[in-house]
Amino acid sequence: MTTESVCLCGTNRISFAGEPLTKFRCHCVDERRLTGNGFSNNLLMPTDNPTVLRGTLKTNARKAGSGNTITTHFCGECGSLLYRTSDGYPGTMVIKAGCIDDDGRTNAEYVPDVEIFTRSRVPWMKPVEGARQEIADFTEF
Repeated sequence: MTTESVCLCGTNRISFAGEPLTKFRCHCVDERRLTGNGFSNNLLMPTDNPTVLRGTLKTNARKAGSGNTITTHFCGECGSLLYRTSDGYPGTMVIKAGCIDDDGRTNAEYVPDVEIFTRSRVPWMKPVEGARQEIADFTEF
């Protein structure tokens, strides 16, 4: 299956193929700061190189607490975060579920299988029913 993601202003559009390795909600402080929310819903996809259909994404790389370098790929015009890659998980990318251009599947199909960094979960956020709870990063996916 081929899926597309688009930034808020429409300047950048990417496509990626395949089924997610896992669907996850991340509660880490970095994701909270990136999204301005208490969490981030994501798809871990089996590639680190989506097809750019339109535009040129900007990148920002930083070393995480794990020691891995995480690269954020975002629109330089509106700032929308489309995906992230990490040298700790080569051959994968994390697609931001909120940017997926779909027919309502984001809400219907992309319910998280796992929640990570639950030690940083905001106190008012309840766990996703049936999702595995990880105190830190993935132990498996």
